[in-house]
Amino acid sequence: VSAAHQADRAGLAAAITAFRAADGDRHPDLALCLGLGQAFCALLEEDHDRARRDLKLARAHEPGGSPLAGRHGIELLLGVLAHDSGPAELTVAASAEESGFRWNRQFAALAEAVLHGRQGDTARAEVAAKEAREAALPYRMAGHLGARLVAEAALADGWGDPVTWLRQAEEYFHDGAVPAVAGACRTLLRRAGEPVRQRRHGLHRLPRELRDAGVTVREYDVFQLLAHRLGNTDIARRLLISPKTVEKHVSSLMAKTKLPDRVTLFDYAAAISR
Repeated sequence: VSAAHQADRAGLAAAITAFRAADGDRHPDLALCLGLGQAFCALLEEDHDRARRDLKLARAHEPGGSPLAGRHGIELLLGVLAHDSGPAELTVAASAEESGFRWNRQFAALAEAVLHGRQGDTARAEVAAKEAREAALPYRMAGHLGARLVAEAALADGWGDPVTWLRQAEEYFHDGAVPAVAGACRTLLRRAGEPVRQRRHGLHRLPRELRDAGVTVREYDVFQLLAHRLGNTDIARRLLISPKTVEKHVSSLMAKTKLPDRVTLFDYAAAISR
């Protein structure tokens, strides 16, 4: 869980291997913990579709409906943002016992705010957003993540204080070395017409050989996703940039690393990321 909350997928995989080596496969909560950890890691990689799949998988292993499985919390919010869930699901969540957990309530209240905003009821959206912030007080990272997730809807529908939320979230995730979320926050701020501070000092994250080759911070963000053999469209969606911009970064990476083609770059990125 700790690795997942740092977007450290390699660390997550190593921890899972160690846990299983210690007879962890016998633990009744293993499937739930794995699903939730992998889902949160995916959210911090800006892969919301994968996060939803992981949450559903975790819930499939919890026939009793664990209150931590996300159905009435983060999974509900992601469904609302994807226009797959609406007032009916929110009503079910509100009547469910597990919605009383602060962890679930912060995300359910954000889902409520998004729905009210879409309906033009900004006053009720504001009330729900305030409730979400209060529920999230013990969970600093999740609070910032929730704000990032709803900021685009808040900007579009005119409720809350999405610019402030994005600035605070960008600062938090930049300092926490979670580049995908920090980059998404900066992109949304630019779309809103807000000035964005450059983060050149993020170069310390780059492996020495890439720094010496002149790779930029943004190119490194692309490079890390190439380790998963993603296409330009998937990378663009996660980093909130255009596929054409991704292609430019990939071409630049091949030139700077002196690698002949994309497949070789895939292999190099995977080796460096281990």
